[in-house]
Amino acid sequence: MALCVAPAPADAAKKRVATSGLSAVQLECFKQYGAWYDATSKRWKIEVPYYHVGSKMDAIENCVAQRTGKRPAKFIGEKRV
Repeated sequence: MALCVAPAPADAAKKRVATSGLSAVQLECFKQYGAWYDATSKRWKIEVPYYHVGSKMDAIENCVAQRTGKRPAKFIGEKRV
């Protein structure tokens, strides 16, 4: 199983900043594909089988690209467990 992690705002001030712009769009798309906030690590996470990691990451990045009108860019880190 693979675990993909995206940077998340840790405190309230950073959360307010993330509610606008690219960060907000990235977070919306990440949540749309099943991400949740892990309070222990203070990161947004999504678990997917290793054989679906590439397609899931591509789908999230394409979602961001469609909403922003820009080319898809990598913003998700990957950690295998």
